[in-house]
Amino acid sequence: MVEKQSVLIGWAARDITPDKPVSLLGQFHMRISQGVKDPVTVTALCVTSQEDAFIWVACDLGFVPATVLAKCRAKLKVHLPEFPSEKLVTNATHTHTAPDPFGFWYPPTPPGVMTPEDYGEFLAGRMAEAAAESWKARKPGAVNWGSGYAITSHNRRAVYADDLSKRPDFIPMPGTKTEKNARMYGDTSDLKFLNLEGAEDPRINILYTFDEHNVLTGAVINQSCPSQVEEHIDVISADFWHEVRLELKKRHGEHFHVLPQCSTAGDLAPHVQYDRKAEQRMLTLKNRTLREDLAFRIASAFDEILWWVKTDLQREVVFKHCSRMLDLPRRMITEEEYKAAQTDLATLNALPAAGGDTPYLDRSDVVFARTVRVRKVISRYKEQVAQPALPVELHVIRVGDVVLATNTFELFLDYGIRMMARSPAVQTFLVQLAGGGDGSYLPTKKAQEGESYSACLYCNTISPEGGQKLVEETVKSMNDLWSK
Repeated sequence: MVEKQSVLIGWAARDITPDKPVSLLGQFHMRISQGVKDPVTVTALCVTSQEDAFIWVACDLGFVPATVLAKCRAKLKVHLPEFPSEKLVTNATHTHTAPDPFGFWYPPTPPGVMTPEDYGEFLAGRMAEAAAESWKARKPGAVNWGSGYAITSHNRRAVYADDLSKRPDFIPMPGTKTEKNARMYGDTSDLKFLNLEGAEDPRINILYTFDEHNVLTGAVINQSCPSQVEEHIDVISADFWHEVRLELKKRHGEHFHVLPQCSTAGDLAPHVQYDRKAEQRMLTLKNRTLREDLAFRIASAFDEILWWVKTDLQREVVFKHCSRMLDLPRRMITEEEYKAAQTDLATLNALPAAGGDTPYLDRSDVVFARTVRVRKVISRYKEQVAQPALPVELHVIRVGDVVLATNTFELFLDYGIRMMARSPAVQTFLVQLAGGGDGSYLPTKKAQEGESYSACLYCNTISPEGGQKLVEETVKSMNDLWSK
């Protein structure tokens, strides 16, 4: 039997809001921040036993690039030479109103604006500082866990009875998406709308931490919703997680820590896809924004779960951390797609410097972004024979009856359901956009057949077969942590 061990727990946080304008990551057009609506932060949780450890750093970002993670680990070695850097885990809330830390697909930043490279260096430093402080803050403590319900997200892929690309009003969008019978944020009032493509998950998983006097110190909050209520605004913001922090600090004290995790949610969003008038009416009656309402739902579930689990604190738990690299099969680019990409690139390159007059191509920054994405498709075609699989980082951590498992993608929910259904744990916390990576979507086979943004060649580096291999290897690692 695997033996239980006492644990040490430490928390820390840092503000990662830049002090000057910066490019925001998350849209095709370049947005230079016009101020700060609310701060973006990183929160670090360290848990150690006599035999194992992890430091988890959650970030209010679109995703954590591999370059930033590598810099953070290098800096952490300076702060904590005794800590094995492969035990550092990171994840992003996937807000679209946080700084761009590595360049993404945008043109060079204008004068007076912090460059992505400079912000990435600043970010890595703050992440390492928070991680080191959480290690040094470790004290004996206790944990407990519970699950409940808080509806925060909805499937955002609409399916139709016909091929959208055959409609008379269809506008090709090279570098953005291809479409067949599905569309992200598609019109559900369309006469040929059939259904939403996938499932939704209203559950919320929470891992609570307490000090040696049984005082609540923080919590890991895991739910399937990207932080994208206000994804188009041009100010820096943590989106609804800011309101969650405010509400929980009001209820549990200013020093209470929140570590947010976005579970598998590549095909989900906090926006209702039908019956929107009813939701807006209720928000008006409540005198709340959607961000505030999501925070209230999460905080209400948080306190209800806490009520039932606070009498069963665990001071000794089985604690194990597995970290490894997986090679996952690529989403292969066909010769036909390669030739089409070459044609698209020539078309984009022929546009005037200020952009074309075609809808969505009337801005030079949008043309730039699309050109970058088409070039990547061409590069992938040339690379895929020599490198048919890509390495990704996987972490699987057991804390008592809980397992936490990461992936680097915007992972479609169906893969998460497959993992949760086969998990040996009482509760399974799946965390997307974790451990570095390129932030690409990993759709199901059904979604890939329907195409559209999030499930087409421009958006996917790993195939559905790779997604299933991720399921199998994650479940295998889970079972290893529960075996004798």
